[in-house]
Amino acid sequence: LCRACGPRAQLLRKFIKLAAHLKEQKNLNSFFAVMFGLSNSAISRLAHTWERLAHKVRKPSKVRKLYSALERLLDPSWNHRVYRLALTKLSPPIIPFMPLLLKDMTFIHEGNHTLVENLINFEKMRMMARAVRMLQHCRSHSNVPLSPLRSRVSHLHEDSQVARMSTCSEQSLSTRSPASPWAYVQQLKVIDNQRELSRLSRELEP
Repeated sequence: LCRACGPRAQLLRKFIKLAAHLKEQKNLNSFFAVMFGLSNSAISRLAHTWERLAHKVRKPSKVRKLYSALERLLDPSWNHRVYRLALTKLSPPIIPFMPLLLKDMTFIHEGNHTLVENLINFEKMRMMARAVRMLQHCRSHSNVPLSPLRSRVSHLHEDSQVARMSTCSEQSLSTRSPASPWAYVQQLKVIDNQRELSRLSRELEP
């Protein structure tokens, strides 16, 4: 909890850059998690912090445009049309926004009869198949992704070891920074009570 406005603005900027990086890495599930956190009312109401962010960076309009562009993917109108169109333009491997995928499959299953006049409802089966195929498409990897934690030289010699590659494995993290990220994550305190979040937000900026 950053009591000072300056560090809060810097932390806010880091999370916006983290969201952009996750989108670039096609980890849309984590991207949505970060963006939903930033758009939470307890965060979005911190007017002084957002204003400080705009004045703190050298190009404030760049940060605003970046956040606005990222925020557009959260638009739920027309059944998340913006996100779905963006997803079709990405090449695998992709980590999709899983809650939306599960919602689609639940609505398909619960909203359509499996049997119609004692005959199998093949239209329902086709819709389920499309959802499964989308998931399979996201998991496919015709091109091996270059991990940011590996050198390009070593990458050229690992085409035969695709199955063992990991973009952010526990081993690679420990090699880069011994145990510190893992210890930090383990000590994180998650507050999922909206009333508590609102109270803390009002303490920072009444």
